Amino acid sequence: MLNYIKSELYRAFHSKEIHETAIVLTVLVFLMNLILRLFSSMDHFRYGITSFSYSMLVAGPMIYCYGAGDVAVMLYEADNRNGTRGNSIACGISRIEIFAGKCIVSLLTSLGILLIVMPVYIASAVLLLPKEGPVEIKDLLLEIPAVSLVAAAALILAIVLLEVYDKVLVSILIWLGLLVFIPKALLLAGMYLSDQSAILLNIARWLPANFFSVEMQVTMSECITIWSTPEGMAKCVISGVLGILIFSIAGVLSLRKRDI
Repeated sequence: MLNYIKSELYRAFHSKEIHETAIVLTVLVFLMNLILRLFSSMDHFRYGITSFSYSMLVAGPMIYCYGAGDVAVMLYEADNRNGTRGNSIACGISRIEIFAGKCIVSLLTSLGILLIVMPVYIASAVLLLPKEGPVEIKDLLLEIPAVSLVAAAALILAIVLLEVYDKVLVSILIWLGLLVFIPKALLLAGMYLSDQSAILLNIARWLPANFFSVEMQVTMSECITIWSTPEGMAKCVISGVLGILIFSIAGVLSLRKRDI
């Protein structure tokens, strides 16, 4: 399995798509801050400040989940088509070992992209924009540990679905359904039925897509993040850990049946 991980890491870090993604994201965040700087000289333009720049990420924590899922798709969506998985199985590597290896490689690749893009994001904002507004750099930095485990769970779910389903589109739709659409539906149903019982609403409030929106308020005048309190940070971490455990167990059980 170690040799498999090494070979996959080599492939990932020499992948043209991964290189292009890292470059494009780095250029985009720099250009965003540069454009904000250029437009800040215009009358009544309020957005040329660090607060607005940081809020682009702080207000949308699920962006990390989408990015992690995208890395998984870029690395492994072609496995069925190219027969890569079959070759690995023929070499004596089990499906569960392949699954674990893919999760590790995807997580390390996502971390690598983050370590490239984030310093450029922060440095360009600090150097180009005046330090004003409610959203501070600490809000952006604390978001990373708060969201990391949730994003890791989203990535593992993406790997599971890519392993189980042959069609990438099906995997993507189910992934979106489990992470976004179903949580939102549960929240609406819980709010509607709250007079009869609060159980469904309480469950819905523990789903990241919901607490990252309902329990946060990030605007030009205020910044309330869920991770700004110990209780909120704990909720993010616990939710992420539960997601990792649930999706990992689901992946192992479904792939073990295929090995049998």
